[in-house]
Amino acid sequence: MTKKTVPPAQGASPPDADRRSAVARILADETGMVDAFMAAIAREIPAYANLDARQLEEVRSIIVWTLRRVLELWSVDGALGPEDIRMFRGVGAVRARDARPLAAVLRAYRVAALAFFDRIGERFADAVSVRDLSALARVWLTVLDQSSEAIFDGYESTGRVLGEDRERSLRGLLTDLLLGRQSHAGTLRARLRELDAELPSSFDLMVVSPASPASPASPVAPAFPAATGPDQAERAAALVTAALDARAAGEAAELELTSLHTVMDGVGVALVKAVDVTLLDRLVTGHDLTGALLTGVTAAAAPRDHRLAVHGLRHASPLVWTERRVLDRGDLEVVALVTGHPDADPGRVAEAVLGPLARDADTRRTLDAVIYSDGAPAAAARLHVHPQTVRYRLRRLAAATGRDPRTPWNRFAFQTALLASNS
Repeated sequence: MTKKTVPPAQGASPPDADRRSAVARILADETGMVDAFMAAIAREIPAYANLDARQLEEVRSIIVWTLRRVLELWSVDGALGPEDIRMFRGVGAVRARDARPLAAVLRAYRVAALAFFDRIGERFADAVSVRDLSALARVWLTVLDQSSEAIFDGYESTGRVLGEDRERSLRGLLTDLLLGRQSHAGTLRARLRELDAELPSSFDLMVVSPASPASPASPVAPAFPAATGPDQAERAAALVTAALDARAAGEAAELELTSLHTVMDGVGVALVKAVDVTLLDRLVTGHDLTGALLTGVTAAAAPRDHRLAVHGLRHASPLVWTERRVLDRGDLEVVALVTGHPDADPGRVAEAVLGPLARDADTRRTLDAVIYSDGAPAAAARLHVHPQTVRYRLRRLAAATGRDPRTPWNRFAFQTALLASNS
């Protein structure tokens, strides 16, 4: 910092020789005075107690500059100028970048001021008259007031920019994950380190969109006002993410990302650590949304899962939407297969629809008999078992998969899964 000579404020008294003499004596004690400031700050403000050598030197240089500036202004009855305000604003910006708490930064200046006047009273009472001491107090308090405002402004402005930059960077990371541009594990880890973040080993991926005109009408009025498609998609993703993340946040590690959201291909996309399915169902119903949910998604699987979700949301038939508002992995695999999507995989359909029962021979035979028979008694006759046995197996199937084979879409999904597994 370069020292400047400031002319007296307009209408002020000319500089006082006694003050200049007092300034010279005080500055001769500068090292001891600044040491006292540093000790007081470290003692009273925890955030400053563990600074490294570089940070301590930076704090010391700012204290030295402030001390000299206050004394210079006092000696000439001057006032802070625009360059001084810019300097303090810059201090706030730097503190925002290194994440030092704003309250601690502002308190450091107050602690230094108290230490200064204690030192003046102890060592220089004979050099400063009561009138001059009052003037010195006015100067320091004015500097404290103006500097605090400038530091606050610089801190807040920079904090907003940094927050927006990090949010944009995290959204960019999500976009790259979903597009498959972040497939190398080492590169992903390095990028997360740059963002001071960690990604869960697996997460839930949602794609949400306002219900289309072809979808069944919601029993409640939509919560969103009229808006463009992307705006609605953004609001849908933000709404679902915020509601679901409140639950996940308490269960996450310090740097772990519990949620991210963005808009891609005209629909809202959200990554959440763990989705409460019951809450999600209430949200999409209450806000007139449709969606797709894929659980247990990894960074490697995210691109295919995202493509399946977007395709399913756009191409599921009205038959699907009469039964559900949120498609699961089984629904999406079936829609992809029957519509000829490039990511369709017959080998995945049975596992996605039937879950752990995909390899249960009795369940598969019972389901096949029910699909091609008229009711449990006819299916039982085909299987040579009691009708209650068929009903028990169907209840077990419904409990394991969340699908009732008596409804049209679930019946079709089960039938497709059985055919795909035999192909």
